[in-house]
Amino acid sequence: MSAWSWLTPALCACSLLLTAGCQLPYLVSQLAGETRLLAGARPLDSVRSDPSSSAVLCQRLDEVEELLVFARERGFSVGSAYQTYSVPPERAPVWIVSACPPDALEPVLWSFPLVGSFPYKGFFRLSIAEAEARRLESLGYEVDLRPAVAFSTLGWFADPVLPTLIRGDPGERAGVIFHELAHRTVFVPGDSRLNESVATSLEHYAVDEWLTSQGLVADLRQHEARTRDRERLRRAVAEVLEELRVVFLQHDRSARLLGREEALSGFRADLEGIEFESSAYRGDEVRPPLADRPWSLPGLLLIDVYGGDGPLLDAIWRRTGCSIPQYLQLLKRAADRDNPRATLEEWAT
Repeated sequence: MSAWSWLTPALCACSLLLTAGCQLPYLVSQLAGETRLLAGARPLDSVRSDPSSSAVLCQRLDEVEELLVFARERGFSVGSAYQTYSVPPERAPVWIVSACPPDALEPVLWSFPLVGSFPYKGFFRLSIAEAEARRLESLGYEVDLRPAVAFSTLGWFADPVLPTLIRGDPGERAGVIFHELAHRTVFVPGDSRLNESVATSLEHYAVDEWLTSQGLVADLRQHEARTRDRERLRRAVAEVLEELRVVFLQHDRSARLLGREEALSGFRADLEGIEFESSAYRGDEVRPPLADRPWSLPGLLLIDVYGGDGPLLDAIWRRTGCSIPQYLQLLKRAADRDNPRATLEEWAT
């Protein structure tokens, strides 16, 4: 897994299939990738009865089924998700490309029927993602290319369990499942920031309740430490993005680029001063500390997408009395309104 694997994008790779015209090659590629995954999918019972399946794999698949029961009881839309197991042909199930100008916080958007615009684009094949990254770079954009451990088809396909979904500690494994199910349950077309923030918040609350119900005290502490670290990083990213917005108001491009480097240098210094609690953020033998990792404008914007609406959603969560079923009901009610974001902001106050 890459140095970016601590960020768990639940990106709607297959939801971007409904397109045509100049997107036809992308459509064909995505259909082929999804077809390969589904064609190789095996029922969980078949995998568990296979003598070549390890005891750990069988235990993890049992855990997935327990997580699905837990999720259904709390109002998540599970449907046909995670009834099968499939191994993707590459080391990551999907690869994500995002981009923006080097001197403006204006992400490239890809627009699709029904699901709206996204500030990222998913690919099943690394070689095609790399070709898209090179194309964008040739147009003068700064590009971020990273693997994602999971993706959601929003209920349009029977998403299989992937090896990357059942790695890590119990909190990490449960978090990926709950995050993906959140996308199947609540979706607002065209508002990636709200969708990802909703999934991130539901991931946190559901994992907290799951680990508590299982009596996994040590894992609960690890989960809470990661949650605090994620909020520390979110605040640091919000601050540097605000600084960059001011820097990019300058008319002179060389001044914008110089201000950008100064802001990023200050951001790395700020990260060095934060006492992160978890190895995912602090760094370990596999992952370098956050301050030493490569940072780009599209990378910063992705962090904002995956939690920028956290404070708003925290207020909604408190309004529900910290109840997952009531929280989901309120989020779904808002998603059905003409302006879900404005509705949530009104309810939060």
